[in-house]
Amino acid sequence: MLFTSRWLRFGLWIALSLFSSLLFIYPPFFESRLIWLPLVLLCFFNAYIEFIVSALFISPGRPKPSLQSDEWESHILTKNSQSIHLQVYNQSDTAPLIVFIHGWRGSSASVFDRAQWFIEKGWHVAIFELPGHGMSSPLSRWNAISASKEIQYHLGMFNEIIDSHKVSDFFLYGHSMGGYLCTRISKNPEMIPFGLPIRGIILESPLLLYSNILLEISDELRIPMFLRPLHLKRVFRDVKLMHPEIQESDGLEQFDIPAWGLPSSPTLCLQAMNDSRLGRDHYDAAVCHFTENPNFSHHLIESLTHAGARRNKDREDILLKWLKQFDSLLLK
Repeated sequence: MLFTSRWLRFGLWIALSLFSSLLFIYPPFFESRLIWLPLVLLCFFNAYIEFIVSALFISPGRPKPSLQSDEWESHILTKNSQSIHLQVYNQSDTAPLIVFIHGWRGSSASVFDRAQWFIEKGWHVAIFELPGHGMSSPLSRWNAISASKEIQYHLGMFNEIIDSHKVSDFFLYGHSMGGYLCTRISKNPEMIPFGLPIRGIILESPLLLYSNILLEISDELRIPMFLRPLHLKRVFRDVKLMHPEIQESDGLEQFDIPAWGLPSSPTLCLQAMNDSRLGRDHYDAAVCHFTENPNFSHHLIESLTHAGARRNKDREDILLKWLKQFDSLLLK
């Protein structure tokens, strides 16, 4: 679709702004320049609005390198013109499978140490790289709805990648933005492969309130408060072009939990006590809304930081204790 290009509307309004400015400087029909002034102001105003709309759909920038290891299988999965990079570590025996989704501006390498802990316990591990991250192709306008749809689609194709007879249980692990997508995926359990339920979900310092991110970006762009309703209206216009099922009347709440997604499977939330990136609001929202899930456990971990792929003993001790409730799992 023509107007899914991120900067196209902005570019068109800039072109009109320049053209109207020429009409103002060299009026072709009327000697009075004031006749053209409203047109100039209108074009520059719309160019500014379209700029701050396009700026909201931030891209991850230069991708970080993917995990490099001969022990992992690398798969490029395609759907239409979009490709997603998936890396898989297969155990020789039947074992649980855990699927990792990394955070914003991360890659498969970002969660390698977390994944390695499960490999040492005898699990199969798969790591998705988000669109525009690692070796996955970018989106014309990056948004979490499109990203979650891509991941969900390829999850449904796992039977072609992993031998279903060797998978005993299915788990999800999402870090930061990856946690946000995990809650969305859990809303559509029919997409889970192998005919298995989601046995458990692990969320590490998850992003759960997208409205907070919108406010943060709006503040960084210094959008005047009186323009924010118009800005939001045009943002919804572009989102609806990509995802017609989205209703503006549902407001930003549809992109926050619980409306965005609410796991019904046993869920463990591991939150950095001093989260320098997301703060505590997302964790507090989880504690508030996930109480509908009787199998929700949450922990604030002082030694844990938001970013970084290193091992963390406190996190691993909590993980091990939580996993022991699943008596059918193969824990070495």
